[in-house]
Amino acid sequence: LARDFALDHLRAGGWFLVKVFQGEGYEEFHRSLKTAFTKVLVRKPDASRDESAELYILARDPRVEG
Repeated sequence: LARDFALDHLRAGGWFLVKVFQGEGYEEFHRSLKTAFTKVLVRKPDASRDESAELYILARDPRVEG
């Protein structure tokens, strides 16, 4: 839902930052962002425990259809 909201409301050059957890559906979600945005970065904070599935994805510049 957050991705869909971002795509409906962000302008060209906009940024979308989301906290995710690796697991079921992660790869599909990541692929969908790579399709919808021109640049997608995945980062794991240094403060996050090694065993944690926590990640942050920063997506920039939504692709405009048409």
